[in-house]
Amino acid sequence: MRFPYLHIMASQRQKQRAKNRLGRLFYFDPYAGNGIVRVERDGEIRIPGSAILALLAPILLHEKRKTAYNYYWDVMILNDNKHRTSLVKRCKYVTQQMPALEHLYTITTELSHASPNRARIIITNYDCTQETTWLIFEQFLNEVKRKSGWMHGLVFLDPPSPRNMPLKFLLKILSIPSDVITLLHTGMFAENVSMRRYKPNTLVNILDCDIRTAESLLEQTHTIDELEDLYLRKFYSLLKNTKMNVSGGSSTRDVIKSIKLRTARGHYHLIVATRVTRGQQFMNWQKWLNDFADEVSKLSDVNPLVLSILSGRQTTLDSQQTVAT
Repeated sequence: MRFPYLHIMASQRQKQRAKNRLGRLFYFDPYAGNGIVRVERDGEIRIPGSAILALLAPILLHEKRKTAYNYYWDVMILNDNKHRTSLVKRCKYVTQQMPALEHLYTITTELSHASPNRARIIITNYDCTQETTWLIFEQFLNEVKRKSGWMHGLVFLDPPSPRNMPLKFLLKILSIPSDVITLLHTGMFAENVSMRRYKPNTLVNILDCDIRTAESLLEQTHTIDELEDLYLRKFYSLLKNTKMNVSGGSSTRDVIKSIKLRTARGHYHLIVATRVTRGQQFMNWQKWLNDFADEVSKLSDVNPLVLSILSGRQTTLDSQQTVAT
C-alpha cells in the first residue's frame, strides 16, 4: 500500500486535478474490525489492523517522499457493525498523536456530504449481509465522485466468513473505479457447504447463483477441493466481468493475482485485482505484485506466524483497557 501503490494513485489524482477536475482517492474497508489484530504466539501479540495500517501508510510515504502533492486518502470509509466504538477511538488516537494529521481529517460516523472538500474518515456500522448496505455505499461513492469528477480507490475485503460477503450484493460496489484486495475464505466455504451448514437461500446470496444450483451443491456430491475451486471461480468471474466507469484504459479488472495460503486455521486465497493501464507505472505495480505474491507463497512453508497475522481475528478489547493498547 505504501509504495508503489499510493504513489501511483496520488500521481494520477494530481494529473486529474491539473486538468481542473475534481480528483478523489478513497479507501474502503467494509469489515474493518476494531483496528487491532490479536495473534497467539507464546503469549499474545497485538498489531495494527487493516484500518489503522491504511491510515498510517500515507503518513509514512509522505514523510519519505517529498513531492508537490500529498498521498493521503480524500475519503476513508471504515465499516464494522460490532466494534465501531473501539475503531473510532483508535483512529482518533492515531490522528491526535500528529497535530497535522488531526487537522487534516474529520472523523465522523455518518455517510454525509457535509464539508465535501475536507478529508474524512467515515466509520459506519452497517450490516454487510443486507443488500441495502451495499446500495448505500455505492450511492455515497458515486456522489463523492460527481458526474464530472475522477475517483479511484482501494477496496479491502476481509469478511469474518463467506456468509458476511454475499457476492450477489458485492457487485454493486465493484462498479466503482477501484483496485481490490481480498482474503477469500475458500476453506471455510467448502467446509460449510460440505457439512450443509448453509440454507439454500443463504448459498444463493453467497454465490449469486440460482436456487437449483444451491440445492445441488448441498447434496454433498462435491469434494472439498471442487467446492473451493467453485467459490474461487465465482469470485474471479465477478471481479473480471464487473465494468467500471473509467475515462481510459481497461474498464474491467483484467489483472488478477491469487496467492494460496494454508494455515493451521484453514485454507485462504489472498487475491489482488487491478486493471491494465498505460505507462511504466503500471509495469512497476505489476512487478511489485508478482514479487509480493512469490514472497507470501513461500511463507506457508517457512513462517506460519506471518500467515497467522494475515488471517488473525481482530480482538475485542473491554472498556477497562486503554485505547492506546
